[in-house]
Amino acid sequence: MKKMLNIGLLLGLLPALIYGGLTIGYRMGLVSLSTLFGTLLTADRGLGWLIIALFAATLLEIVVGLALLVGKRGGAAGIAFLAAVVSLAMALGPLQMFRAGQDVPPIHDITTDPSDPPAFVATADERTEGMNPPAYDTEQTAQQLEAYPDIVPLEVKAAPGQAYEAALSAARGIGLDIAAADRAAGRIEGTATSRWFGFKDDVVIRIRPGAKGGSLIDMRSKSRVGKSDIGANAARLRELRELILDELGEGKGA
Repeated sequence: MKKMLNIGLLLGLLPALIYGGLTIGYRMGLVSLSTLFGTLLTADRGLGWLIIALFAATLLEIVVGLALLVGKRGGAAGIAFLAAVVSLAMALGPLQMFRAGQDVPPIHDITTDPSDPPAFVATADERTEGMNPPAYDTEQTAQQLEAYPDIVPLEVKAAPGQAYEAALSAARGIGLDIAAADRAAGRIEGTATSRWFGFKDDVVIRIRPGAKGGSLIDMRSKSRVGKSDIGANAARLRELRELILDELGEGKGA
């Protein structure tokens, strides 16, 4: 019985070890994106075998933990319950991504100005072969306009110089790694990196004089890899918009 419980605990840990290994391998460039996500999500945007295995492992570890408690092996039971928590936490992250992906179109290049999107300059060369190219994909425009009608140019009362400083502060505020900041050209570029998988999205902010005074701010956020960004780029532009308005004192209630 003791041997069976130990085997059950090891089997329960296996999916978490595989998931962790694949994630580390991807960040090191040893595992492809298709291999990583092939285990998490299926081609028809369903749950992949690894997410299912993590949930199954959670249940197995709970059962093993309860059995160990009955056998008065409290220390081993604690390890089993801790393993259950780890497996569940690992499963919930991809599950949240899966659920988010069901509600947004499979696009990855979002801009406030589809007719004249800000161009990537400083980060363009970071996009190597196999990545999404820096050029704007007009085939995504219709889907963006339908899914994100609120992603529009930002008109502010502040002069371009002040708007630039607010935009730069906002870019830093969301954790962008700034690649270029050209006040004279009114352009800011940076890169956002996700904490777990290390996915990179490039962001460019363009500040120009407004037609009737003030400033016109346009933004663009594009994923380097993947077909769908599960809404991350649109969310980032919304966050930038709110931070810029707060910096300028032009937000709600101002």
